[in-house]
Amino acid sequence: MRNASSPMWRKLVLLVSFTLLLSLLPVRAFSADTGFPDVDPQRYAWAINAIRLMTDKQVLTGYPDGLFRPDQTVSKAEWTVMVHRLFNKYRPNQYAVGMEKISYFTDVPPLHWAHRPIMDMYNASFRIGGYGVSRTGDLAFRPDQALNRLQLAQMLYAFFDQRLMDRRLSENDVCAVMMEFKDVPVRLFTDPEEYAAAKADGRYEAGGLMDIESSNVYPSLFMGNHSSNCKFGDDPLSNVQSTALVSLKANGIMTPNDDGYFRPKDRVTRAEAVTILNRIYSYLKNNSLLSDYTSVELDASGSGGGSAGTGGGAPSSGGGSFNNNPGSSIIVPPNSGGSAGGNHQNPEWSDKSVIRVTDYFNDQGVIVKNVKLFGEIETAVQPNGKRFLTIDMKSQEKVDLYVILDGRVGFVKQEELPLTLPLDGIGMVGLRSQKRDMKSPRTTEYQTTLSVALYDEDPGNGKKRK
Repeated sequence: MRNASSPMWRKLVLLVSFTLLLSLLPVRAFSADTGFPDVDPQRYAWAINAIRLMTDKQVLTGYPDGLFRPDQTVSKAEWTVMVHRLFNKYRPNQYAVGMEKISYFTDVPPLHWAHRPIMDMYNASFRIGGYGVSRTGDLAFRPDQALNRLQLAQMLYAFFDQRLMDRRLSENDVCAVMMEFKDVPVRLFTDPEEYAAAKADGRYEAGGLMDIESSNVYPSLFMGNHSSNCKFGDDPLSNVQSTALVSLKANGIMTPNDDGYFRPKDRVTRAEAVTILNRIYSYLKNNSLLSDYTSVELDASGSGGGSAGTGGGAPSSGGGSFNNNPGSSIIVPPNSGGSAGGNHQNPEWSDKSVIRVTDYFNDQGVIVKNVKLFGEIETAVQPNGKRFLTIDMKSQEKVDLYVILDGRVGFVKQEELPLTLPLDGIGMVGLRSQKRDMKSPRTTEYQTTLSVALYDEDPGNGKKRK
């Protein structure tokens, strides 16, 4: 074996490390519209704001040839470096003690270009999706592995002290929603012995750790015989994976497409990575948690712009003051007597009365999203004492709107917009878009702009709806 301490070997390692760093280090200043010739403003409308924000803060930037390469895949090490830079207070392993602290990964030597971020970040809570054992039996991270969507979702379970996970969801809620995913299998068992046998499918190696070399999509295992009466068993992978996928969907951070496909094996691209980071930043900010994890301040025009699918918030021109995004990612009608998707006692309330917020307005009160590619807009507005709400929505193809007033659902055609709603006694206004032509080709242009504004007095410039 080559002597790792030889001068020639050290030079080679440093040269490789330097080359990898080029893609993450600043190379030149870019304009607010990204300025990258390979970031087409139409194709990447969903990611442009996140790209601008992250390159402005040098979380990552372009390559020496002036390109951003939005479709290039991201490795686990590159993702870790981005998180390390954006969330500069978040160092769980650095402050871990005892059994929680990870002291080494066999494949992350001190000379690895991302050694410090990896060793600062990953403590024992990342044993599902984060690290495992190699085929030689060593504790391994696989830093240069291209990160796929399922691995990232699994890792996000542990990130930020599990605060991205929605603890209001019951085990039955998680199970029921998991059954809606078309490409992440679910298996139900009524016999505990059969459940135990199902875990012996290669998902674990020595000591209960995962095989870090595997890219298999393992089924989520539940106890029960129907989506209405299933619950967690004792399998860590199933419980972590399911909780992560359902919570990330509910919070709008990572979601399946309109047809229910999460694409678990698809590699995470640079454009997707910065968009997901922006959504996480927005989620933490909207839930008053951001100061625990970072001192980095993103431009206000994008910090609240997370959306579902791969959409993103719309850039604004600055000067906005909209701060009426909801503080919760799932909004159930008041006094409904049920949970999200539960059995509501009032006959006016149904599943459509529940708002699962996947999109947040920017500081101008605007959301921009391609609803054909990345799912319908689902959002809400807290009046906070304002008496009137103006709503408008623009799209080349027809997109209509459900308006939910404290659980009561109304339907508005696009031709009826803009409209002004009186808000006397209303605590929350939910908004859910609906494509009019459900069978339109995937290439159909459904870039949709939803905008709202709140007033103390009737603005008199929209149609009233009682």
